[in-house]
Amino acid sequence: MVKLEGKLAKYKELISYFFIACSGVMVQLIVSSITQNFFGFSFQLSIALGYVIAFIIGFFLTKIFAFNQRHSKNSFREGIKFLLVSLISGIITVKGAYYCLHILREYTIFEKEQLVFGKSIDFGALISHFFGMGMSFVVNFISHKHFTFRTTGLYHNFKLFFKGN
Repeated sequence: MVKLEGKLAKYKELISYFFIACSGVMVQLIVSSITQNFFGFSFQLSIALGYVIAFIIGFFLTKIFAFNQRHSKNSFREGIKFLLVSLISGIITVKGAYYCLHILREYTIFEKEQLVFGKSIDFGALISHFFGMGMSFVVNFISHKHFTFRTTGLYHNFKLFFKGN
């Protein structure tokens, strides 16, 4: 693992999280492209499916590399909190992309697909997808840093609530 020194060291978590998020972006784009182009899934459904697959991969990468919790004995607890944050973030990704695309289409910005290397590409959908993921990135980083990989007492309180104590 690369050791960051100097001014970069204080941004280690953010830099690590950024690269993990980039891998998630790649997974989302690949899955959404395949599901739309080969299986005929809708724009929103394909983004949601890509998000779910990237979520699973992202949990382990985030836990191990971004927030250095590889030896934590709270994986189940962190997984539940990661799921809660990711559900909210998933809605932000899908709806952010949807509304961004709606605005781009409304104002006739990128309303038609463009031919690039003989392949038709919908730049409006691509830009909208990145917009939704960007909004999600901000919410995810802050939430995971201050909620998911910290002891907050929330899990303990839920446990007590469901036991009836």
